[in-house]
Amino acid sequence: MPVSPARHLAFDVLTAVDEGGYAADLLHSTWARGLALPDRRLATEIVMGVLRFRAQLDYVIARAARRAVGRIDSVALAALRIGVYQLRFLSRVPASAAVHESVEMTKEHAPKLAGFVNAVLRHVSRDPIAALLAAEPDLKKRREVEFSHPAWLLERWGRNFGPEMAARIAEFDNDVPPVAIRFTTDAADAALPEEIVMAPGRLLRSALRVTSGDITKTEAYRAGRVWVQDEASQLVAHLLEPSSRHRILDACAAPGGKTALLAALAPEAGVVAVEVHPQRARLLRRRMPATVHVVGADATRPLPFRRGFDRILVDAPCTGTGTLARNPEIRWRLTPSDPVRLAALQMAILKATVQALEPGGRLVYSVCSIEPEEGPGVIAALLAANSQLGIVPAGRVLDALEAAGQLAEDHPPLTAITAGPYLRIPPGAAATDGFFAAVIERGR
Repeated sequence: MPVSPARHLAFDVLTAVDEGGYAADLLHSTWARGLALPDRRLATEIVMGVLRFRAQLDYVIARAARRAVGRIDSVALAALRIGVYQLRFLSRVPASAAVHESVEMTKEHAPKLAGFVNAVLRHVSRDPIAALLAAEPDLKKRREVEFSHPAWLLERWGRNFGPEMAARIAEFDNDVPPVAIRFTTDAADAALPEEIVMAPGRLLRSALRVTSGDITKTEAYRAGRVWVQDEASQLVAHLLEPSSRHRILDACAAPGGKTALLAALAPEAGVVAVEVHPQRARLLRRRMPATVHVVGADATRPLPFRRGFDRILVDAPCTGTGTLARNPEIRWRLTPSDPVRLAALQMAILKATVQALEPGGRLVYSVCSIEPEEGPGVIAALLAANSQLGIVPAGRVLDALEAAGQLAEDHPPLTAITAGPYLRIPPGAAATDGFFAAVIERGR
């Protein structure tokens, strides 16, 4: 019996992720073209489940194999993770199918290891993970496996946010994140199939949540009338409060969700979008409305503009620790030194971009990270080096957005999504990604 298309795709995607790819991109790439919808759904479930629960799967595999996963060939390990995930998490998949297809995949890529994979899968425990960990003497290992996050990251979050919030963040990361959208035109003009069920946004009135159906398979999405964009990400663009009288810059524009939203919020203003990577800049030009001018430039260097800007968005490259539910592979790639390393890059971008901010202008700095070095630490260093800059309390801007009718009617209390003068949304606090943002103004 040949391996199903879903498991073939899952194996190929997980192998590519191990080589540096991103699962969400690969699952929507040409690799998945032609697959029936049930196969696409099963492949997505397997890939994302394996990446989210990798620490638990590896713990179970090591017990059954009686060897560390680091000593298992990569082909066999990928097949084992796929098989064990189905055995332990997908009750609707027959155990015989999970074992057989993992063995067959191994035969295709490493025939000599097929017997090993078969033997391990037939010895995999189905006991709850808590029962398996009861005799584990290493407390760090127990916590890493229980929450399926690197031990050092859980320890860091425990220090920064307290053990309870660290646990809540990790639990949110291991669940399927909600899908939020916004319409680029009047919602009445973007008719959706009946199987697409929507709910109101939690943060913004203009946002909607998809509670059922695949929005990316609709004609409205293909035609560009719908943007899939996390609500916290949408809120960051609103913090700029752009208007048509402003000259607006998005300094780190790709993939373009915030850029397009800025253009929609201020349709007559025109937006300049800077992107350093040529290929991503080309994609931006194809996706952006005519009012957006895309410029290929490095935002860590002096920007190539003679005129300044009234509104600047710096959505900087970061560790992405606020998006581990959506991008679970990131948690296994990060190292303890990454927050400090990326904070240096973020500071370089801010130093260059604030030079283009007009007196009285506003800059919003944001990262989808929850690490203090990349948030308050960067802003403290920026303000210490620039006496003309000051912080506008995020709560004050949110109050203005609420008065203008832009916040959702039942949005979370502002105390839940702010910390001091900053916007700080922990993952899951508003059923969104985690985000940090600071609103900065240059004095006149």
